[in-house]
Amino acid sequence: MKPFRFFTRYWAAFGGVLFVGLAFFVGIWGSQLPAMQRYMVLFFMALLFHQFEEYVFPGGFPAAANKGLFGEKENLNVYPLNELSAVTVNVFCAYPLYIVGIFCYQWIWYDIFIAYFTMAQVLMHCFKMNSSLKSWYCPGCFSALFVMLPLGIYFLVQLAATETFPSYCWWAPICAFPVVALLTILLPIISFRRKDTPYAFAKHQDDEFEVRHGIASLFRKEK
Repeated sequence: MKPFRFFTRYWAAFGGVLFVGLAFFVGIWGSQLPAMQRYMVLFFMALLFHQFEEYVFPGGFPAAANKGLFGEKENLNVYPLNELSAVTVNVFCAYPLYIVGIFCYQWIWYDIFIAYFTMAQVLMHCFKMNSSLKSWYCPGCFSALFVMLPLGIYFLVQLAATETFPSYCWWAPICAFPVVALLTILLPIISFRRKDTPYAFAKHQDDEFEVRHGIASLFRKEK
């Protein structure tokens, strides 16, 4: 398997390793970082944890997304989301978005945007996808609800209590959100969607989705 092809398949596992490395870094040297920068590192770690849940353990997000978000019924491991668009969205787009926050933590409006962007995962995973799949769990739901949302709320509360900044820092990120989501999420997926793409997800992603969706649907009341 060529290096890029290998990376497109296992990038989320590499992200898990990066998460562990950052955990040690924050645990040992985190107190030496400015508070705002430390928060931005934690948001990046939350992203890595979230992606690990989606694509590695328990995995199955590709099939869940293609069915729950895009309504695909047949090509769940390839259309419209495939490995190429997934690595583009999650690594080449999302990583820089969060890393900029780490190094430019003095930009309060950007820090607030990262908090909004992170917490918005709850809307997609815990509401939109679960509603579409008629389930109470989809890959990424746990980390969105119990890691990303609490972290974002805590950060915003602490920020409001300890920092003074212009009011536009609250509403400008909301205005920017749909534009950034379009450019970093929808555009790559639309650009790389092909039913005959060579970047199909591994079969286990489809299998894991079926297992998880089946378990999550045990208590569903059929109409």
